[in-house]
Amino acid sequence: MNGTYRIRQFSSFADLPAPYRTLLSGEIERRGLFREPAWFEHLMRNFFDEGHELRLYAMEDSSSGQPLLLAPLRYTTRDNAIRRGHVIGAISNPENYTTTALMFAPRVEQPVRILTALFKHFRLGALEGRGYDGVRLWPVELDSPLGVTIDRALRDAGFVIQTYANSYNRFEDTAGLSYGAYFAQRSANMRYNVRRRQRALERRGDMEFVLVTGPAGLEAAIADYIQVSRHSWKELPSMFAPETLQLMSLSASKGCLRLGILRLGDEPVAAQFWIVSGGTAHCARLAYHEAYKKLGVGVVLTSRMIAHVLDHDHVRRLDYGFGHDEYKRGWMKNARDYHGFMAFNPATPLGSVYAFKHIQGRRAKRLLKRGLGWLGWSRFKETPTADNG
Repeated sequence: MNGTYRIRQFSSFADLPAPYRTLLSGEIERRGLFREPAWFEHLMRNFFDEGHELRLYAMEDSSSGQPLLLAPLRYTTRDNAIRRGHVIGAISNPENYTTTALMFAPRVEQPVRILTALFKHFRLGALEGRGYDGVRLWPVELDSPLGVTIDRALRDAGFVIQTYANSYNRFEDTAGLSYGAYFAQRSANMRYNVRRRQRALERRGDMEFVLVTGPAGLEAAIADYIQVSRHSWKELPSMFAPETLQLMSLSASKGCLRLGILRLGDEPVAAQFWIVSGGTAHCARLAYHEAYKKLGVGVVLTSRMIAHVLDHDHVRRLDYGFGHDEYKRGWMKNARDYHGFMAFNPATPLGSVYAFKHIQGRRAKRLLKRGLGWLGWSRFKETPTADNG
């Protein structure tokens, strides 16, 4: 019990009481794959080892029992920011398809107050009468409603906070846009290049575009995808690592897979793996056969994929994934930075020690570096904080 709230902890989604399953179903309906229990299980299985445990925190009104918040998180003693410390962390994909999952009930009007109660529980007594040493939540846009809520709640709960750069993302809002309207907003040079490349391929007479959205045809499409990847410039482990192929299968089972293959005759020459979820089309992987680079097969396939997700799926946003790759700029107008919160608990010995090391220690190093610079010695270097988010 915490004030007017009751905090409950579960170790699996199957253990959730019916009201929380209803809350979760509503989130899945709005947000899609990235709120499915299978998504969190996929992340725990592929990106976090046995030193990480699934923890589902459920908050409800203590008088009515109505659910207020469901937070799928994990417990670990292997966070590099607090070595050997007890830490609660987000369950997030390294490629940041979606922000950290905090599922508030639709009727909640004061999320900061509710989240503060949960964070106070973490800080003061969630671990056998003592608090966790830290909390790590990522990725988050700092100036978003979620980012502002997390920041204020952590501070109100008494944590000492360090934010850190997590990743850079290219995207574009497309609500109500057809592909024609979207394409008209690209640069003149880009429009000319795409049209020229597409006309040239169409004149060959052997171009075929194959799109797989579910289990039917998936095995053959994955074989083509792997073949293209082997002949591309991409790093092979990132293209068809087991977790990538598992994510394709998971997406197909939920109907949100968009696996596009461009073929010239019998040869697959370009492949792209997209996920359509919660009104957003995420470009997860793309590659083209190096031998066909001059034909612009990658550009043509990108055009086909975006046309499909805009005109058929009617997505409200295109997300081109993380990274500063220059080619993304022409397709996506907007960019944003994702950050992480590393919160240290000053009420525990490890929390206070590592808070000083990462926050006050860095400030001291900057002051020392500045002073050494005044003395003419500029070789002093600051060591960045290690993190695993």
